[in-house]
Amino acid sequence: MGIDRANIFRLHEETFKEYEKDPFLDCFESTKQFAQALKLDIETKETPHTLLLSADYGMGKTFFSTRFTQFLRNENFDVIYFSVWENDYMKEPFVAFSKAIVNYIYNKFKTKEFQNSISNLFSKIQGVVSAISINIGVNKFCSIDVSAKELIDAFKEPADPVLEFRKQLADFISKLKNKKLILIVDELDRCRPDYAMKTLECIKHFFDIEGLFVILPTNINALNNCTKSLYGFDNCNKQDKENYFKKFFNDERTIKRPTVEDYSHILKQLLNNDALKEALNKKLLVENGENFNSLKTLHSSLAKYSHFAGLTIREFKDIVIETVRLCNNFYEPVRAEWLTCLMTYKNKTKGDYFNYPLPKEHCFYHSSLINSSSNGNGKTDILKLMMHSSIFNKLRVTYDYRCKGYRSEYIDLRTYISFMRKYEEVPKEINSYNNAENFLNNVISEIETIENNTTCEAPPYKLMLSRLSEIKEAIARQRDVITSYQDKYGSDDNDSIREKQYADIVQNPECLYSIKSE
Repeated sequence: MGIDRANIFRLHEETFKEYEKDPFLDCFESTKQFAQALKLDIETKETPHTLLLSADYGMGKTFFSTRFTQFLRNENFDVIYFSVWENDYMKEPFVAFSKAIVNYIYNKFKTKEFQNSISNLFSKIQGVVSAISINIGVNKFCSIDVSAKELIDAFKEPADPVLEFRKQLADFISKLKNKKLILIVDELDRCRPDYAMKTLECIKHFFDIEGLFVILPTNINALNNCTKSLYGFDNCNKQDKENYFKKFFNDERTIKRPTVEDYSHILKQLLNNDALKEALNKKLLVENGENFNSLKTLHSSLAKYSHFAGLTIREFKDIVIETVRLCNNFYEPVRAEWLTCLMTYKNKTKGDYFNYPLPKEHCFYHSSLINSSSNGNGKTDILKLMMHSSIFNKLRVTYDYRCKGYRSEYIDLRTYISFMRKYEEVPKEINSYNNAENFLNNVISEIETIENNTTCEAPPYKLMLSRLSEIKEAIARQRDVITSYQDKYGSDDNDSIREKQYADIVQNPECLYSIKSE
């Protein structure tokens, strides 16, 4: 779980073999579909072509790019994956690009018939590299030393060295199976602003070559910030962006934000029985069912609230890892939905618009902006529902107490009327499960007293007793509602204490251990 799998090319050889066979083994289904669509772009669009693959920070650009690279290689495309950030120590991006391309061509065309052509390409590169002494290491058997004198001599030639370089590289690309070379230039948004812009200029001026398809996965806002930092103008306006960056990109595609199903897909890898073994052994979580501390509730809540909060893939993985740690060390059965809601929103800005988006029936605070509830949480609603006045009013109006002639020594109608008046409205003190249970017990007790003191078989009295039985049945149903609600949310009369404790733990996990020791 601790292995960083963002860049599959940095993984251990044995782990990488899994991705070599199935590059998208840990990806969303939507990611695979996006890769297929992008492959179709490469197959059908004319070159030279430069594609901006736009996404926010942490949304999995490298995650997708490295897997897409391997996917294309498995489909017999010629692909170079290139991290600009790893090479921005070099003064000129052209040197880094040349090294990567020369390496690829050298390994692709090793036969004798291409040796002269490769040497010729090397010489063309010499004509456009910077005027300092550099070394482009192709491998341990081959390197190119370029001096300032050689550079000056190269530019004395009548032929344009840039044009000659393009021509020579295009010639190699034409010999490839698909007559296309895909260059995926990753991590541009992590570079220094000057190097990032210089890289774009380099691609435009030196690598605008027939057969070359360049993909740049980057954060467009980072490029906008580069222009602001270097040139002093704000390029965030869409119209401005198109005007300025149009010369660099032929097209743009966006890596879309994950859906609930996408987050759920990742959770299948990170949130399993092995990871939560300690929590399961201690009964802090249960493996089956849909109650408040079940694995299913934990899984679905994390996916749902991560989507609501718009977490990046990186943020999401960090939250999941921390949630697993908390669950394994918790002090009571975990109220999964409340904990995950707090976890996913803990780093979000809490302005006037902000509230935790719990469903309105939840026993903790929820957003009145998203779900309407006058009481703030569902526990109060449940307690009111149990003794709702409509139950009693409905029973009361069944009788015509103005009817004369119904007299009996076996029942006191005034007792029944007094009972109805007493319980037709919910007492204000019913605000806890304990109070509610006492109230219900009192209702049942009084009903049983009336029933026990009634022996008359006259129809009016039998009808009244049947109505009292209906009240007893309604109370039994509402007790079932309470039990079901408490099973679902783990609600009890300590909810207000728990709400504060969970919030404190999420903001400062060390609080967990002081609570456990109490």
